[in-house]
Amino acid sequence: MTKHYTLLIFIIVSSIILTACSQQLRKREEAKEENKEVEVKEQISLNGVFLNTTWGEVTQKLAEEYENETGVSVNIELVGRDMIFQKLALSIAGNANYDLFNVDYNWVPELVSTNSLLPLETYIEKNIVDMEGFLPRALALTQWNGENGGYGEGGNIYGLPQTIHPHILWYRSDLFEHEKLKSEFKAIYGYDLSPPKKMQQFRDMAKFFNGKMVNGKKIYGWAGQASEGFGNVHTWLTFVYSNGGDVIDWNKMTSSLSTPEVIEATKTWIDLLQFSPPGINDYTFSEVSADAAEGNVAMAIHWSWAADKVDDRAYSNTVGQWEFVQTPAMKSSVPHLAGWSIVIPRTSKYPEEAFKFMVWLESKQNDVRQAQMGGGDPVRLSSYLVPTLKQLKVEGTDVNKFRRYEAVNEAMKTAKARPFFPQEEQWESVVTGYLHDAQLGKMSVEEALMKADEAVNNLLR
Repeated sequence: MTKHYTLLIFIIVSSIILTACSQQLRKREEAKEENKEVEVKEQISLNGVFLNTTWGEVTQKLAEEYENETGVSVNIELVGRDMIFQKLALSIAGNANYDLFNVDYNWVPELVSTNSLLPLETYIEKNIVDMEGFLPRALALTQWNGENGGYGEGGNIYGLPQTIHPHILWYRSDLFEHEKLKSEFKAIYGYDLSPPKKMQQFRDMAKFFNGKMVNGKKIYGWAGQASEGFGNVHTWLTFVYSNGGDVIDWNKMTSSLSTPEVIEATKTWIDLLQFSPPGINDYTFSEVSADAAEGNVAMAIHWSWAADKVDDRAYSNTVGQWEFVQTPAMKSSVPHLAGWSIVIPRTSKYPEEAFKFMVWLESKQNDVRQAQMGGGDPVRLSSYLVPTLKQLKVEGTDVNKFRRYEAVNEAMKTAKARPFFPQEEQWESVVTGYLHDAQLGKMSVEEALMKADEAVNNLLR
């Protein structure tokens, strides 16, 4: 009896000891697993490729903050536009390890058509992301419904917008408010000198200012991109859209460049080039920005975001002198829209983490901060209304730094994208040469557009 009792006690005690040891061992294993999870999380490193311009630089800076907040590092490479596409192609082919790309919006249909981008609806729903705050035309740059010309018609979301910069009309307030110039203008044209709303007014003012000597300096009427190789296409589209034209008949999928609306718009644009600086037919983004900063022109049709340049004392002689309104209307004001978005390639190793960074970067708070830090123009409506940006001054002046925002916000109600279909970049490459021939007088506008029609139709077949 005693032996059995002793044995029973021994068994019970042993069981208790074994149970305790087992529990301790399990806790150690669980702790190891938790530590592994922490280690894995700490080891996550996202790789992104962004445009080597202001919003790319701002993204690099904010990525450091994100790592401090989350432990997830985000390595951002800054490269040129063409290199972005090359690295994206390598990533899709499995020959490079990238999780995020900053893309020009006209690439979206092409990339979606080749199944290269990750659709984001599942991630948006899972993370309960509020998409209502984005400017509709900004968000539309990241969507495609699979239909040619389907900009603004909904569809799957493949990215988040980072910056937009529609065309707006820049004008020199010091010239437009100059009493002597105002009197001269009214004597010639019979109405007051003020920012032009109609295209005929724009022509009158461009002609009036062209060749004038102001404070010992010769100025020209206006400037806009006009170089072969996309520059001319971008300015020309604002004229086409504002005259109710379109470049492709999307129902028939044929070129519509020789329609009356496009012909008239093209003639109007080319006629106005005579009131621009010498060499205008080779002007890119840089030349337009430089002429504005130097005070060589009275007006410009230019991207909104570039306005920061003319308020930079290290670069500009016209700080605080430029004001901004809608582009002049032929039938209406429909500016050409430019913008850049952030997408995730299907080959990303960490799509969930990449998406979380995108959402963080394009949150309400960081949309404002990107603007404050010198990035592009915001993509959320609320950002255009916050006192933080509305009241910010150009350094050393009482001039509002973001005074263009009223014009940008208004432009985003009517702005129109480039032709939204997979072959858009090829289309631009075809059209630009014919436009340039018309600019130089090598062909009539009608002949150039007819030949462009033929070439585009060959592309579309």
